[in-house]
Formats: sequence, C-alpha cells, structure tokens
Amino acid sequence: MKAHLLLISVLGGAGAFSLNAGNVTPIVNPPVRVSGLDAHDGSAAASLLGQFRTNISAWLWVHTDLYLHNGVHMRPITDAERKAGIQIEGPRADSVIYKEVSITLVPSPERDYRGIVGDVDRAVNAWKPMKNHTHNDPMQTLPLFRLMTWLDPQFIDGWTTGASVLARDRSPAGTAKAMKLLNEGLAQNPDSVDILTEIAYLDITRKNDLNGAIPLLEHARELGFSHLGTIADNERDALENTYHWLALCYRDTNRPLDERRVAAQGIGAFPDDKVLPHLLAGTAPGDSAKEADSMRVGGE
Repeated sequence: MKAHLLLISVLGGAGAFSLNAGNVTPIVNPPVRVSGLDAHDGSAAASLLGQFRTNISAWLWVHTDLYLHNGVHMRPITDAERKAGIQIEGPRADSVIYKEVSITLVPSPERDYRGIVGDVDRAVNAWKPMKNHTHNDPMQTLPLFRLMTWLDPQFIDGWTTGASVLARDRSPAGTAKAMKLLNEGLAQNPDSVDILTEIAYLDITRKNDLNGAIPLLEHARELGFSHLGTIADNERDALENTYHWLALCYRDTNRPLDERRVAAQGIGAFPDDKVLPHLLAGTAPGDSAKEADSMRVGGE
C-alpha cells in the first residue's frame, strides 16, 4: 500500500489527469509505440512485450480496486454462487463508479464454513463487510488509469473507467476532460463498442445531444452485432447498453420505427434483457434518454 500511495504521489500531476498538485512535474512520459511493431506481432519478442504491458496494466487495475475498497480483495461471483442465492456485495448507490459483480475473496461469516479458521482469516487480513460499502475517493486513482493506458493502449477498462471518474465532475470542464480521454482511447481502439457507447452516453446525459449520439451508437451496434459470437465480455455488456441508449434516443427523437427495429434486434442478441421488450412494445418507463442514467451498465 505504501508503494501504491507513492505512485499516486509521483504521478499526481500527470497529463490530462491533472489533480491540481501545484508545481509537481510529471516524470513519467507516455511510451512511443514503435511504428513497425504491429507488423511483427507474431515474433516472440513482440508477444512477450505485449504480454508484459498487459500484465502491468492488469496489476495496476487490481491495485486501483484495492485502493477503492480499503485494501479488501474482491473477486467475481461465480455462476454456481449466483444459483445458490449468494448476493453480490455491492457498493452504496451514491459511491459507485462502475457496477460491481464481486464478493470478497475472504468469505463473509454467513457464507464461510470454516468456523474459527475463517474468523482468524478475517482478523489477520484486510476485510470488512462490503454490502452497501463506500469507496475511497476515486479521483486519487486517476494517475493509475493514465498509466494503464500508456502502458497498454488496448486496455479498454482503463479508458472507460478513467473517463467515468472524470465525468463525476458534471461541469463542462469535467465533461470535456472525460471526452478528451475517451476520444484518445477511441483513436487507439476504433472498433471498441464500449468506448463508442461511453462517448455517446456523455453526449446524451451531459450535452443533451441525442442526434449527435445516434451515429456513434449505430456504429457501435453494427460493430458489436457483426462480432456477436466472439465479442469480449466487457464489450458484450457495452453492446447491450448500446441497444438501450439507441432505442431511447430514437424514441425521444420521435422515430418509432427505428426504435422498434433496434429493440427487436437487441432482443434477438440479448433474449433475457428486461428493458428492450418494453421499448419494442412502446411501454418503457417515462424517463427520457437524457435522464435515464440508471439504465447505464457501469453507471455512476
């Protein structure tokens, strides 16, 4: 944790994530990607370099999560645990940055069969009840997100979650910083459904620009639907969200045929979705797209 705090201190003024740290000068510069590297991605050296950068970004992601959770290790909940009725240990509504599908690595007392051994484990390791928990100030993690994206520009979560933290400042300046980061991420990942949808989300909720968001969402829908069988999990979640936003935008711009077209295709791709059938039938809740932040997967 001391090393983690030192890293935050050193990088506190870095680049687009300036945290008003006075005259602290960034000492870490983004690495310049070798122009010929893509042509040699099959070589052992390039593969090892790519794996190293991805592993470092993942390591930083884990430590960012540890900071937000006061050092408590979290892990994804399994399908077997869901079926057994184990509840997700989610954050309080006013502290969430992204929706978590996690539980503590060290089990809570009610799901720990180890008895006194489990009590000792919780006593000697970082642990606390995480039901309706709060996060530490996410603004302090911004230098880590910046470093993730420098090390591995294809680390999508670094771009989108970093932008979500910046967008917590709902002022025009906060929105502009989040947009700048997302557009930088899109330049590095032009086929990312997640980044395209995040940009559209800001257009809708911060700028009330539904017509500007529709082309972005249509592009994201086309990209995601064309790769539906092979799309990564985080991009798949983003695609489901893309259908929500796009159908709402069409509804709120009085384009019912397009609304039903998008909702129908979305139901085919996500048959268990709870929102799209209402949009297809014209019985969705009355919130406008601009106000429907609660529909956003990974919402604030």
